[in-house]
Amino acid sequence: MKVLRTRKVFAGLTAVLCLTAVGLLAISSSVSAEEGRPRRAPIDPEQAKKIWAVQATCAAGAAGIKGEDAEKVVKAYLAAQEAYAKKVADLPRTRESSQQRRELGEKAAADLKEALTKAVGAEKAGKVIGLLSPFGMMGSRVNRMIGGLIEFKLPKEKLGKAVIAVMENNKEQAKLFAEARESGSFEGVREKMQPLTEALNKKLSAILSEEQMATWKEKYARPFGGRRGPGAGGRRRPE
Repeated sequence: MKVLRTRKVFAGLTAVLCLTAVGLLAISSSVSAEEGRPRRAPIDPEQAKKIWAVQATCAAGAAGIKGEDAEKVVKAYLAAQEAYAKKVADLPRTRESSQQRRELGEKAAADLKEALTKAVGAEKAGKVIGLLSPFGMMGSRVNRMIGGLIEFKLPKEKLGKAVIAVMENNKEQAKLFAEARESGSFEGVREKMQPLTEALNKKLSAILSEEQMATWKEKYARPFGGRRGPGAGGRRRPE
């Protein structure tokens, strides 16, 4: 019965990917008491699950994983993301907690790799992990971007291509961000991100309509996918 229920859930999620939009993201602005700057409210948990399912479905498809193995990928990714979200839910949004968040993200990634390896084998697991969003702020960013793509109600093939393009771009940006963090300096990071953002926009321009692309650029075209915040020059820390 449990297996049947899991397959029904997977089938429903796949149908969402293929035929309809998942729905609008519940994105609103709030003010961080710790840093006094605007911060997006968390994505609604149910919407997040649907976005993660779309990501995992697309990643599995890109890796050539089908049938029951694809179901296992979706199930493992949802479980890992939900477990991570639960662990960080009560952590304050402060610089002091950032290291703890990174450690929890690294543990979640290791657990996901182990779960996927057991489920579909090391080779397939490696291909999928290379595409799936990381845990943490960069993962939150790409979740919102993929949610934005879902809102466009694209056909299955176009949505799949757009989602993969966003996930691949996010991986490249995450590498630059990690290098900057390790070096202790974020100087010049935004400038390095810009070519990656432009490359993604070029790919999406071949998939989205002019109207959709205009909406996309308004929301996500800047490096790190953020709008300008308040203050002189709209400066803000990268997400």
